[in-house]
Amino acid sequence: MPGGHILEAKKRQIEANLTGLFDEVGNAIDAAIKCLVKKDQGVCEALIRNDVKLNEKRRMLEQDCLVAIASQQPVAHDLRDIVADMRIASELERMGDYAADIAASVLEMDGDDLHGLGLLDVQRMSGLCQDMLNHAMRAHREGDTTLARRVGASDDELDDLQQRLVGTLMDAMRADPGHVHNGSRMLWIAHNLERCGDRAANIAAQVVFRIEGIEVDLN
Repeated sequence: MPGGHILEAKKRQIEANLTGLFDEVGNAIDAAIKCLVKKDQGVCEALIRNDVKLNEKRRMLEQDCLVAIASQQPVAHDLRDIVADMRIASELERMGDYAADIAASVLEMDGDDLHGLGLLDVQRMSGLCQDMLNHAMRAHREGDTTLARRVGASDDELDDLQQRLVGTLMDAMRADPGHVHNGSRMLWIAHNLERCGDRAANIAAQVVFRIEGIEVDLN
């Protein structure tokens, strides 16, 4: 098989594995918020255990990228494709960590109702994170830099939601010290979701790098 065909086959394998990682991380974020709403200890514990597997999949994908670079010596757009995929895998792995961190925070909560502690805003933040990740994945798949830049614009909306939630939580905890235990953990959950949005924007930036060959900051 000519060298160019070997490289293309390797790139297709990397892309397939990256698509699987996209899907698993999106599912992890969704599951983390569902276990917050339902206070499902079993789901939380499964998420935390699965984070190790996500880390390993990122490591294997990164190794495939390095092998492709070392053995096939790609240049120009092929090299950018592989470097971008390696960076995206790293961002996805961190998003998986945030989902596991959310699950750990849920396990620390007591059974009090969370609606007065911004639960609906947390769900909105999670939905926006999911949209950002889905759009970043689609932008990557289709090579759509316009869509990628829109992911960055959504990050501002996520930041605004977080600031509103922080205000709600601080007011609730000042009004009733009994809310401090769960409220402080809701603050960490909001922080993790905000960081998920940042990572989705970083993935979108890698789409721009791959297609246009320039480094941009979309946060």
